[in-house]
Amino acid sequence: MPDLADPLVLPSGLRLPNRLVKAAMTENLADARNQPTPAHERLYRRWAEGGAGLLVTGNLMVDRRFLERSRNIVADAHLDVSRLAALREAARGVPVLAQLSHPGRQTNRFVSREPVAPSEGAAVAMMGLFRRPRALSAAEVEDVLAGFGAAAARCEEAGLDGVQVHAAHGYLLAQFLSPHVNRRTDRWGGDVAGRAAALLGAVRAVRERTGDGFTVAVKLNSSDFRHGGFTEDDAEQVVRLLVAEGVDLVEVSGGTYENPALFGVGAGGQSGSQSGGTSVKEAYFAAFAARARAAADGVPIMLTGGIRTRAAMQALLDSGAVDLIGLGRPLAIDPELPAKLLAGAPGGELPAYRLPTVAGVAGESEWYETQLRRIGAGRDVDPGLSAVRAASGFVTGEAVRGLRERRRRLELAAAPPIEQGRA
Repeated sequence: MPDLADPLVLPSGLRLPNRLVKAAMTENLADARNQPTPAHERLYRRWAEGGAGLLVTGNLMVDRRFLERSRNIVADAHLDVSRLAALREAARGVPVLAQLSHPGRQTNRFVSREPVAPSEGAAVAMMGLFRRPRALSAAEVEDVLAGFGAAAARCEEAGLDGVQVHAAHGYLLAQFLSPHVNRRTDRWGGDVAGRAAALLGAVRAVRERTGDGFTVAVKLNSSDFRHGGFTEDDAEQVVRLLVAEGVDLVEVSGGTYENPALFGVGAGGQSGSQSGGTSVKEAYFAAFAARARAAADGVPIMLTGGIRTRAAMQALLDSGAVDLIGLGRPLAIDPELPAKLLAGAPGGELPAYRLPTVAGVAGESEWYETQLRRIGAGRDVDPGLSAVRAASGFVTGEAVRGLRERRRRLELAAAPPIEQGRA
């Protein structure tokens, strides 16, 4: 059985030095033009020094009109590729994948007046932060998929090792997968194959715009955890379709903003599941990971969500259901945690901590983003940070930045591409 310290070679040929992955977390550290900054470099240098075998960035957006957060990096025609290359160089040889994403209806009202989705429908129900989306036209869907391919080409130019196509957590490609949101009757809707067509189209667009050896991963929900949504049966079929498409890695996660199983809320039977005869109570989506492994035909499976102890990580590897362990929020608290886990030294487990749930996902997300900002500024994390203060920071920060810069983003989206090497 593999050990946490054992290397893994992906089908693309990319060699990972160990089985611990810094999973994607929104950094929200870009400048006012949504370009990478020195704060990204400091953050990724710290994570690279912390011992993870793979770093996955958080939410590089493919269209600046539709952001997940006001200060996302946008990998469109206005990206300064040299700045993204500096982020990659800061990782000092540790493999880096860029997570490519489109938020669809999960773009807050401060950064977008008109969210889009597969179908017209209700706004995301979360603190009144979201507007009702309109349905994308068929031509717009094609444009979105082309945007994934173009963004991947820029990431390759910047020297990144690959991309992860984000089709989880309720973002646009996950919305296409969910029958709760996607009620289309054209080629982009209907049965599982139709609802998966947008995701498969994004993967193909990435492959068409990048070279041999460029890694293409996908982040996939195990379930939406809601009645009438994307189910584990659906997800298993999608894994088979992705394998046929030639992806190099599938990350298993789950939930949406409205049903945040990614934070351990409402994961139901996923948490505390039995995997390979071993109880892995802290892994939210372990049961589906075993199903994904059976469907993956040898393509590596990465599991992220609620994994907190070295014993559970090793048990997941021993079960054969999982090849890589994804760590997100723990590395916002302790960037050196992978090295501690690999060494088996005291302190190699995540210290127990509790945060009050303030403003739901927004408050908890902002608490961790505040820690990332501290690391990006060269400061230490603050485990004692008030969750109330963090939650208020989300609303005021997004409101001020989002409203102030929305017109600038729209103007830039319509402008000619920048000359590379200049912001």
